[in-house]
Amino acid sequence: MRAPLALLLTAGLTLSTAVPALAADSKTGAKAASQKELDRVRSRIEALGRSLDKDRGQRDALDDQIEAAEKSLAASQATLNKLTEELAARQAELTRAQTDRDLARQRLGKEREALAQQLRAAFVSGQRDQLKLLLSQDSAVPVGRLLTYHDYLGRARADRVRGIQADLKTLDEAEARIRSEAARMAETKAQHEVALQEELRLKREREQLLARLKERIGDEEDQLKRLQRSEQELVKLLTTVRDVLADAPVTTPKTIDRDGQPARPFGQARGRMGWPVRGPLLANYGDPKVGGKLSWKGLWIAADRGTPVAASARGRVAYVGYMHRYGLIVILEHEDGHFTLYGHLDGTAVKAGDSVSAGTNLGSVGDSGGHDRTGLYFEVRKGTEPLDPRLWLAP
Repeated sequence: MRAPLALLLTAGLTLSTAVPALAADSKTGAKAASQKELDRVRSRIEALGRSLDKDRGQRDALDDQIEAAEKSLAASQATLNKLTEELAARQAELTRAQTDRDLARQRLGKEREALAQQLRAAFVSGQRDQLKLLLSQDSAVPVGRLLTYHDYLGRARADRVRGIQADLKTLDEAEARIRSEAARMAETKAQHEVALQEELRLKREREQLLARLKERIGDEEDQLKRLQRSEQELVKLLTTVRDVLADAPVTTPKTIDRDGQPARPFGQARGRMGWPVRGPLLANYGDPKVGGKLSWKGLWIAADRGTPVAASARGRVAYVGYMHRYGLIVILEHEDGHFTLYGHLDGTAVKAGDSVSAGTNLGSVGDSGGHDRTGLYFEVRKGTEPLDPRLWLAP
C-alpha cells in the first residue's frame, strides 16, 4: 500500500507545482498576444497619420505655416514646462542641502561647547596624569576611584572629538551639495530663460500669422470654404480610421463601471458621460456660424490654458495629430462605431493605440487651430455623423 500512496503523493506534488507554472505561462502568452495586437493597431494608425499628412500637402501655404508655428510652440511649451519642473526639483534639493548644513552647524556648535566644558573641568582639576595621581595618594581605594574617573573623562573627550569630526564631515558634504546644486540650478535657469524667449518669439510669430489669416478670411465665402474643407478632412479621417481598424473593434470590457454597475457599451452611456472640462460654453451644438450657412457640430468649452482634459468615456486612442481649425486633437474610438473628439489642445498625454478609461488625462486645453482664445472643442459622432454632446454628457 505504501508504494501506490507514495506514487500518488509524488503525482500530486508534481501537479501542484506544474499548475501554477502553466497558469504563469498562459498569462505571459496572453500578455504577449495583447502587446502584439496593440503594436499592430498602433502601426496601422501611424501609417494612417502619415497618409493624411501627405494628403494635406496641397493645402494653403498660410495654413501650413500656422500649423508649423503651433506645433513648434507646443514643443517649446513642453520644454519650458519640463525645465520649470526641473527648477522646482533643484530648488527643493538646494533647500534640503541648506537644512542639512544648518543642522550640522548646530550639532557642531553643541559638540564644541561640550568639549570645551570637559577641557575646562580637566584644567581646573590640575591636568594631572595618572602617575601623579597614583603617587599623591596614601590609600589604594581613592586611587582606583580617581583613575576610573580620569579614564572616563578621557573617553568622553575622545567621543566628543569623534563627534566633532563626524559633524565637520557632514557639514563639508552639505556645503559641497549646496555648491553643486547652485551650479546646476544656474545652468537650468539659463536654459529656462532661453526656452522662455523662444516661446515668446513663437507666440509673436503665431500672432502675426493669425493676423494675416484674419485679413484673408474676411470674405464670408472664403471662410465658408475653409470650414467646409476642415469638415471634409475630419470625415475622411473618421472613415479611414473605421475602415483600417474594422477587424480590431473596440469591445466592452467585463468590468464594473464607476457607478458599480457592469460595464455598458458606449451607446448606453447617454446622459451619463463625464464632461472633459468644465466651463462656460463659447459655442453650443447647432449654433449657427458663417451667417447661418453652417452650424456648430460640437461644444466649444471655455477653459484656461493647461487645464487637464479628461476622457468622457473609456475607449481606444484612434488618432493624435493636427487638423486645420481643429488644431491639435485626440480622437477616441468607442464601441459600436462611436467617436469622441477633443480639439484645440495645447499638448497631449496619450499615444495612438492606447486604451483609456473614463477620466484618463488626454492632454491640456489650448488654442491650437488658429484661435484667439483658449478652450476645448468636443464632439460626439456615430461614424461620421455628429451627435449633440449635451444628450450624452451628465448634467
